[in-house]
Amino acid sequence: MVINMYKNCKQCSKQYQPQIIVPVYLPMKEKEQKSVDAGHSPWKLDPIFVTQVFASLLISPEGIVGDYPIPYDTITIISNDGKEAVAQINSEKATAQKVYLKRLIRQDDTGIWTVVGYDPVE
Repeated sequence: MVINMYKNCKQCSKQYQPQIIVPVYLPMKEKEQKSVDAGHSPWKLDPIFVTQVFASLLISPEGIVGDYPIPYDTITIISNDGKEAVAQINSEKATAQKVYLKRLIRQDDTGIWTVVGYDPVE
């Protein structure tokens, strides 16, 4: 099931409303969580790394070869309550300026971060 995390969301805060919604396929995220639980892809526990991969794939949707086009140190988490986070990207190459993430499967330190939306560079 593909879900839109913001459809009819009355409790969503104004700071957490992306301009572009990224659809999420929950069964895939459940499998990714199990994979991380088994020790694979631990980077999915880091909202900056998840943002880096997402923003880099926006630039190179065919895949990333070599270094990421968006450096890790150009991303700052500007909001994080442990369940939702907002990352700010400060790179001239970026096509997204903010990325919105949620822990959809497990809302604790062992839960993976999922991109649910972003604001394009204006």
